[in-house]
Amino acid sequence: MKRRVYLCVAATLLPWLGARHAQADRQLSPDLINQYDHAGYFTPNFKAAIHDYVDASERLDNAMAQQKKTELELPSLQKEAADAQAKALALREQLALYDHPDESDFTALEAKVHDPTARPEDVITLAQAYVWTYPASAHAADAQNYLSTWQQKLAEQIQAAKDAEAAQAAAHAELVRRAKAHDLNLTEWRDFLRGLSQDDLVQMFGQPSSKQDDYWFYDGGWIKSADNNSGAGLQINFEAGRVINVDAKPPAP
Repeated sequence: MKRRVYLCVAATLLPWLGARHAQADRQLSPDLINQYDHAGYFTPNFKAAIHDYVDASERLDNAMAQQKKTELELPSLQKEAADAQAKALALREQLALYDHPDESDFTALEAKVHDPTARPEDVITLAQAYVWTYPASAHAADAQNYLSTWQQKLAEQIQAAKDAEAAQAAAHAELVRRAKAHDLNLTEWRDFLRGLSQDDLVQMFGQPSSKQDDYWFYDGGWIKSADNNSGAGLQINFEAGRVINVDAKPPAP
């Protein structure tokens, strides 16, 4: 680069140097310029000026080359800047969750509260943990309301289950009492005895009057008739040791 600039500058000086020294029949070359330099035609100031000019030209060329490179790389740089900005935004949002965990935990609590498949025990656990962990939170009162409401729901469910169990036990006890009193109609006997084992029958009613293959017979008036009087006895059919059907005992031949 510097040599090219030197040649250009020297070419402009050849007419000044005169025909005697220019030697028009000779080609301008770096060697010829070196000869002129050694001959003392170029003063130190002149050579310094040439050096400054060459340096400035190089800096200008480099700057233009860098500008062109930057222009080519600009779309890629802009995309990188946009990606970096998006990542920074996502990171700030993530950090906000860590900075305010009470907000994210309350969001999780509300999601559980409105989940139709949520168990009361699960909601109570989350609400109680929130109340204990964030007593000063703006959502503490709401969390306490959720806790109280779902504790009441759980208590009601438990009580309802106990009541249903007690009612079922009472109904079964009444059915056993009526069975022992021979106070059931045929449909009620079938419902009551279906699925019971032979041991169950022996414990409640004692040994049958007779047995034949998979059948047991209880003589006497066991089946309550339409006029509320005890009628026929029981014919009980078993399979694999459990009752599968109940009929009135056929009359003796």
